[in-house]
Amino acid sequence: MVLGSGVYRIGSSVEFDCCAVGCIKELRRLGKSTIMVNYNPETVSTDYDECDRLYFDEISFETVMEIYELEQPEGVILSMGGQLPNNIAIPLHHQKVRILGSPPEMIDNAENRYKFSRLLDTIGVQQPQWKE
Repeated sequence: MVLGSGVYRIGSSVEFDCCAVGCIKELRRLGKSTIMVNYNPETVSTDYDECDRLYFDEISFETVMEIYELEQPEGVILSMGGQLPNNIAIPLHHQKVRILGSPPEMIDNAENRYKFSRLLDTIGVQQPQWKE
């Protein structure tokens, strides 16, 4: 099951759609059954020919959990979709959803500015000052 990026906004770009479609195509090439969850009608990933099952629905913890429980996929690939899927990585992990690809803890370390800043401090990488 691949999570798309949802609605495009300023600061969000089509590269997420390209990544999601590329991921689906590779999974199909490997003989895997594919499920896409996305809700932007302007994206290639919501073309019904791109995947075996398409859920044109919001990218939220509740929706993803409902689809995951219904479909029982081998796992969820969320690192293709950008901010929305990344933001639910830890809650999905806590519900024992099998996350494929980047580990949820590493996604959280990169997404959480405080944790990321602390990591940069630990390895001696300079960064601009910021406030939480």
